[in-house]
Amino acid sequence: MPAKTRLLITVVAVVALAAGYPSGARCQATAAMEAFVDAIESKRAELIEIRHDVHRNPELSGMEERTSALVAARLKGLGWNVRERIGGYGVVATLRGTLPGDRVVAFRADMDAVRSQHRDPVDYRSQKRGVRHICGHDVHTTIALALAEGFSSIRGEYGGTVMLLFQPAEETASGANAMLRDDVFATLKPHAIFAVHTAPFQIGQVATTPGGMMASRDRLTVTIRGTGDIDDVANRVRDRIASHSTVLPEDSFGSVPHDAVYIRMQPTLRSGDDVRIVRATVMLADAQVRKELVAALNDGLKMMSDETRVSLEYDRWIYGVTNDNDLTTRAVKVAAGVLGEGNVILLTQYVPAFSEDFGSFQEVTPGTMFFLGVSNEAKGWVGMPHSPDYVADDEAIFVGARTMAAVMLDALDAD
Repeated sequence: MPAKTRLLITVVAVVALAAGYPSGARCQATAAMEAFVDAIESKRAELIEIRHDVHRNPELSGMEERTSALVAARLKGLGWNVRERIGGYGVVATLRGTLPGDRVVAFRADMDAVRSQHRDPVDYRSQKRGVRHICGHDVHTTIALALAEGFSSIRGEYGGTVMLLFQPAEETASGANAMLRDDVFATLKPHAIFAVHTAPFQIGQVATTPGGMMASRDRLTVTIRGTGDIDDVANRVRDRIASHSTVLPEDSFGSVPHDAVYIRMQPTLRSGDDVRIVRATVMLADAQVRKELVAALNDGLKMMSDETRVSLEYDRWIYGVTNDNDLTTRAVKVAAGVLGEGNVILLTQYVPAFSEDFGSFQEVTPGTMFFLGVSNEAKGWVGMPHSPDYVADDEAIFVGARTMAAVMLDALDAD
């Protein structure tokens, strides 16, 4: 085992102590992580080739047939209990440890790619014209397969059950809800769920925050019925809604404070002479801010006009990412032990234009997502999702797998 890897194992043991493990459990955690790292390192070349294969053969949302078949076959070969075609091409796998324990801890990886007409700047470039993995889901998928490899090798070192969710259709923000509608947790519900998402931090770094991390996308609809100057009322409703936005359109792709609200107005719909429908998309990360916004909108609309009836509908569309406070605080400590405190970044802002449907799972069970650094400044690789020159360093597979394994082992032992 490389000296760097042995140092990692020692650090994980220190984190276990800091988290309050008794000495016996601390030794057990050390042994489990040592065996886990040995297992995935022994498969390093194979795992990298899997990532390259998935990258060369990208599949759009809802079309992940090849990727899901590859995933399912590998999981079955490792002895996992596998369910397929969950919410489309979703795959769910479970493996129970042989030690006592009844906790269930899950990791979610999305599998779909996106449309891109730009040249793929890697040797293992996409073989499917106009489709590329420029959001890192090939990395996410391979991290989950690395977890499958590692946890199958340490089955005698942990109690409880590890669950892996391979999700379709994240890019259309429909896959998580589709899996939930298909009763993904019908027979086994996790006590905690984790995920990573590639980001332009440097390789070896992760970032997260308790609470809101990625914006939700909410649909706001105001229906106006009346016989007076209904167009004037509609314009005043639009102005009132827009006044609650604290982010300018040109700043919506930049980082903003966690309590910021970005409201994007849409064209008003006309239905005959006496109905107008005002619509907007609301992007925010803070649940309390949402509650206050809806209350303020309702109060303001009540005063609009005596000659019209104004009704507000506020619909949660994409749940974004809202990390559980206690779970995330604990996971940050464990991640810092693996990567070093300076490599675990606590976020104080979010980007309104970016969202994620992992929050649908977080509505069902406590969850934490980490941004996973995939950029390599020395090599000139920048892992900005959806950018034409997106490149993710293969080493992110192993950084992500080691970090998530430590976090998940810790969560399996939580009270």
